[in-house]
Amino acid sequence: MKLLFENWNKFLLTESGLSRVLHHIEKHDCAILSAHRKDPKDNSKCNPGAVDETDEEGDAAEINKRRARDLKAIFLSMDYGVTRVDGSYIENFKQSDAIEVQEDSIFIVNLNDDPEFVRNVAEMSEKFCQDSVLIIPKDEDEAHLLGTNKSEYPGYNKEESVGKLVMGKEAEFMTRVKGRPFAFTEGLEIYKDLSRMEKMAIDAIKKRILK
Repeated sequence: MKLLFENWNKFLLTESGLSRVLHHIEKHDCAILSAHRKDPKDNSKCNPGAVDETDEEGDAAEINKRRARDLKAIFLSMDYGVTRVDGSYIENFKQSDAIEVQEDSIFIVNLNDDPEFVRNVAEMSEKFCQDSVLIIPKDEDEAHLLGTNKSEYPGYNKEESVGKLVMGKEAEFMTRVKGRPFAFTEGLEIYKDLSRMEKMAIDAIKKRILK
């Protein structure tokens, strides 16, 4: 999470998706959060009440895939707009051996201007034992990281400003949607547009995670 978000103002955004991104950020509070963990069975940095994956079957990739599905379901159940994004950063940036490393993340939009949005997002970040969540307030010039576990950076319940949004530059820290640079051409998913069976599945996940 530190690598993904500490320079959010260097996201790679294309002009084709710029207007939709700006619309969401200017009209509503937004956040970016991941459920991914390098070792999801390591609870050493987790706070009490975090989702315990110790006895889960499968390797880290399989567990992280389930975590991402569950986290998305929770936010849909809260009536937020949600879209999956591939957060990425470049290891050895601008060097001959540079390589892009990806991590599944979720872009969350407070479509109904819920006053508890930041608290809810932070609670889910803590529940899924993430180092931090990126908060993008609509009425402020800068975004900030909010620490949500025992990691040193930025520290539990600590805020760290990460600056203003600068668009259209390829850089070390990026976000992609379905393999393309950060753009919302597919639109946000919302709970009310889901099928009855999808809603049933989401409600079951919500009860299991928030029991």
